[in-house]
Amino acid sequence: MTLVALVTGASSGFGQMIARDLAAAGHTVYASMRDTEGRNAERVRDNDALAGSRGIDLRTIELDVQDEASIDAAMATILREHGRIDVLVHNAGHMVYGPSEVCRAVTKPSTGASAGC
Repeated sequence: MTLVALVTGASSGFGQMIARDLAAAGHTVYASMRDTEGRNAERVRDNDALAGSRGIDLRTIELDVQDEASIDAAMATILREHGRIDVLVHNAGHMVYGPSEVCRAVTKPSTGASAGC
């Protein structure tokens, strides 16, 4: 059975590895990241090239887990194209240095995004 997966924070590291491995296993994967037309444009091209050369279904999608409008847009795209999400790998994160009050200030409870110090 082919699953539809969304991997957040897939521009590098574990997120990128998980997205590529799931796609290589035969699943439809949305590798999400911020700034797909700017600093991550090369990552988008790399994913497209990998998908083409290996015949896998790896799609890059713009998604900022701290922005509700971005989340809504990504979800609408995935649901329009596939009607479901079977797997969510919430790998996106960011690092904040300082007292715990700083962490609470940058956490967005409405979107479920989390911060860690």
